Amino acid sequence: MLFFRSRPVARKFRDEVLPPPTKLFAQVIARAIPEILNVWEHGDRFLTRQGTSCPGEILDNAGVGKSYYQCQPHFWQCFWEKGVVANPLIKIDIFGQTFHVSAKPTFAPIPFYSEKPRFYEMLTRSRPGINLHYGYVVDLEVKELPGLGQPLILTDTCRDTFLPQRTYTYGKAPKKNEKEFVWDNFDRNIFIDRFYVTNQQVNEWRLLKGDLSRLNSDRNLWYRPAVLSLADQKNYCHFFGKRLLEAKLFDAAAMAPVDTKELFPEKMLHPQTPWMRDISKSFLGMARINPDYQLSPLDCQLAQVKGCTEDRFFATDSATWMGMYFSLGFYPESLLNPIEPSKNLKLSSKFLPATSEWHELGALSHWSGILGEDKLPPVAFRCYEEVSL
Repeated sequence: MLFFRSRPVARKFRDEVLPPPTKLFAQVIARAIPEILNVWEHGDRFLTRQGTSCPGEILDNAGVGKSYYQCQPHFWQCFWEKGVVANPLIKIDIFGQTFHVSAKPTFAPIPFYSEKPRFYEMLTRSRPGINLHYGYVVDLEVKELPGLGQPLILTDTCRDTFLPQRTYTYGKAPKKNEKEFVWDNFDRNIFIDRFYVTNQQVNEWRLLKGDLSRLNSDRNLWYRPAVLSLADQKNYCHFFGKRLLEAKLFDAAAMAPVDTKELFPEKMLHPQTPWMRDISKSFLGMARINPDYQLSPLDCQLAQVKGCTEDRFFATDSATWMGMYFSLGFYPESLLNPIEPSKNLKLSSKFLPATSEWHELGALSHWSGILGEDKLPPVAFRCYEEVSL
């Protein structure tokens, strides 16, 4: 026999049975954490057609995807400065009462950005007692419980994506009598940057280092890929506990397995594009056959090549099987390559026509690593991190 209990009716607590202020504050903050993280990790969901009104912090641009607003410290600052919504308070109902949680502008201004107090402070590795390479410290308050505060560390959980543990291959399909390079990342937790490192992120790196002489002040360029020498690319990644992306990791992230559930496939395939294995069936292959091929908007969403009419930053149409973007087209990309050190550049980019044979996975060129020496277009980069869990 089944017995059903009636659902309890919510009742309002009298003031005298509420927890003491400090305990109540902690309970309200604990209840508010998911909403706080929602503002941080999904700032794009709070955008309206009016966009943002914080020109000193972040600029709206039609060519910038909404992913740019995720885990974005300048959006966080703008949000609490009332530049996104008029009343940026998080409402929490607990014990029959409504409480309002918000961030506090308790941190010193960063003069390079503005003279206003900050709603966050960039975390440095020298901060004692914290085993983190990067992050942002924020301070939370509850309007109805004045005089109390709660520090919280926000990390950039939006920046990278996990590389599944399985067997992978590297480079183009081997020719007859050539050996195939096969490797695996079992028992390794590798996270790869989804997008290129941006000018804004490089600004933060230089601010943390105290290198104020090379900061980029043009907010219209902050979302664009940072252009650094190879040495500076490595130094940037290392500062945050990461490494410059390797060529074999790039291929693993870009070349979709035949069956994602089969971790030990008998035969390794080498897809020529992230979307289909045979490039001849893609618009890139068609362009090679027909030099008069007209690019469509869908083509440019998959790979920005020469002839695409507009740049699209932080676009998510060109995703690979595991969530990395811009594996073909857009910008040339720097890659470390211990297997073939001279092949350290993904040359496929928006600077080459769709007919170029460089638009193919596994096709790598060479870059000296010195800006301006090779007469190449701007070279972008991304990092990866290996984490011990």
